[in-house]
Amino acid sequence: MPIVPSREAIRIRHLLSDHFAGAQGFALIELLAAVVILAIGLLGMAGLQTTGLSANQSAYFRTQATNAISDIADRMRANPDGVDNGDYDNFSTRETLPLVQGCVSQTTGCTPSELAAYDLREWAKHFVDADSLGESYRPLLPGATGLITRADGTNNFTIQVVWQETDWSNDRQKALEDKMLTMQVSL
Repeated sequence: MPIVPSREAIRIRHLLSDHFAGAQGFALIELLAAVVILAIGLLGMAGLQTTGLSANQSAYFRTQATNAISDIADRMRANPDGVDNGDYDNFSTRETLPLVQGCVSQTTGCTPSELAAYDLREWAKHFVDADSLGESYRPLLPGATGLITRADGTNNFTIQVVWQETDWSNDRQKALEDKMLTMQVSL
């Protein structure tokens, strides 16, 4: 025997079909709105990720500059006679580098001036290809220069590291900007 819907079931079906008759496509509009909101959120997350990576790279470069400055300051502290002789005064890694010092490998050791020349050459390797390694050379910092200056008549030194860093803040245009870290050292 076939099942015949009751009058009440038929009336409810007509009411529901009349109620949802104008709602065709409504789910697609909701879906489109959800996709737009999701896309805006993902773009915001991508922007935050880019900003985070930029800040991380900047912090890395500052750490490398700090390590390079600490390296030469420690070398100078270990060679007080070379400091007193003025062997570390007014040095720049952009100028002619000291010659390779063979005294380091000898049993007799180095004079304070030879040790200072060795120290300056080793420090310069952070910034320039002092050993002519060519393609395999990677500087500590991009486009970097190391500078050591001595205040007249004192044992106060200013050690600076200047490097180039990509700056994305100028209307999202890639530009190189010089950054500098300076440390005052009294020996």
